Amino acid sequence: MKSFRIFFISLLIFIAVPVFADYNRLGVPDSSEIRKECAERWFYPSLSIIREFKPEVKVNSIGQKFQIRLEETDSVFSVIIAPETTLTYEFRTDTETRKEAVSEYLADACGSCILFRDSKTGKPIRIRYYFAKDCDVYVQFSPHGNRTLADYVIGDCYAARSVPVGINFDRLYTASFGEILTFTENALPWQYAGIDIGQYLQKKHMIGLIRKNLSRISWQMDSAYDEDQNPVRVSDGQPRPVSKEEKDGGKLSLSSLGFVKWVVDGLVEPIAGSGTYINPLYRNTVSVNPLGLAGIRFEKDKLSFSLDWTRNLAAARLSVQTRKKYLYEESGVDVKIEPFSAEITENGIKSLAGYVKDTGYDAKWLRPVMYVLGVTEPTYFYLAAIRKRIPPEAGKTPEIYTFDEAAVIFPYFDDNQKFRCVVFKDGKEMSLNSFVTKHNDCYIHLVRVLSSDRFYPQ
Repeated sequence: MKSFRIFFISLLIFIAVPVFADYNRLGVPDSSEIRKECAERWFYPSLSIIREFKPEVKVNSIGQKFQIRLEETDSVFSVIIAPETTLTYEFRTDTETRKEAVSEYLADACGSCILFRDSKTGKPIRIRYYFAKDCDVYVQFSPHGNRTLADYVIGDCYAARSVPVGINFDRLYTASFGEILTFTENALPWQYAGIDIGQYLQKKHMIGLIRKNLSRISWQMDSAYDEDQNPVRVSDGQPRPVSKEEKDGGKLSLSSLGFVKWVVDGLVEPIAGSGTYINPLYRNTVSVNPLGLAGIRFEKDKLSFSLDWTRNLAAARLSVQTRKKYLYEESGVDVKIEPFSAEITENGIKSLAGYVKDTGYDAKWLRPVMYVLGVTEPTYFYLAAIRKRIPPEAGKTPEIYTFDEAAVIFPYFDDNQKFRCVVFKDGKEMSLNSFVTKHNDCYIHLVRVLSSDRFYPQ
């Protein structure tokens, strides 16, 4: 009888304590109980009334702090419920450098919720939830007559747009994030939120080893090494001279395409006993009409050179990995995903072209594409063939595009589930943003290569 009373009291305590604050599978800080408490005060009154309110800080049932505040633009005002975030700043003086942790309430932090309303009419426009550690990833809901429409946004691209969901818009004011996941489970692409940081160890291993070897590499035009590590020209595979310093000092001279081969060789040699055979890398992978100026120019100037090179490299790695010979067209190494339907631009929402056959992706949308690949293909890295525009001679030649450079791209998520992407090109490391900025008028074609901890670069 005594044990039953203890169980009954424990059950009452369990029922009485709010448990929804942190109950969602993505671990998103939950402000729903705070929003329930403050909805009548902050979400419904006119702008003139809300302007009188000072920012408030409230704590949910598991001790997480949230700030409620108003922000305005010319035509829209926003009520923001933002979780406490600790940021570390570095302060330098003439005599010392010190770090200081500062608590802030960022509108786009993971766990933030923002209600947007029209400044003139007061009508709700949308409500947005930030659920990822990257501030350009979020879901939002808009009222449309008697319906509620949902968007899933990654880096200014719509992974889902205007999808009807079966919930009244007002209900979203106080819904927990766990409830939102349930409401939209089959409507929104939540597979892009399932990050498993343990899947990226092999890629991090490869990144670390490449970094350690970069000091040995110098860029040199038209330079690579064949399967036996003999120095050759990329253009035709023929021997090339190297300096005595390179021969004796363990140095490497590599061009853009030579570098991506060097990376793949580090995966191939431990299994095959030699590097990637160079002759098969010249195999053409693009069919063109041989007639006409464009076709003649394509064949004459090898306009698909780095595209063929990266495709054949990826197929060679797959062949060695599976111990079965794959030609490019049988390999499935091309990245052709089209996760986005539209883009957000300064001039409004526009349709997004996505993948273009034998061309790739517009470089400006490479980041959201890599984000999706980082989530959905966590064990792969990518060889990127860069398609550039050749300026035409006035009145003489048509506009021509050529694949003549390549890079290696490693998307992953760090231990805090924040998206990272490392790019190696020409024997140097650069950020994804720098890579995109440098090639903003190019197209980037991607092929996938399985990462491995059996990576031993020359």
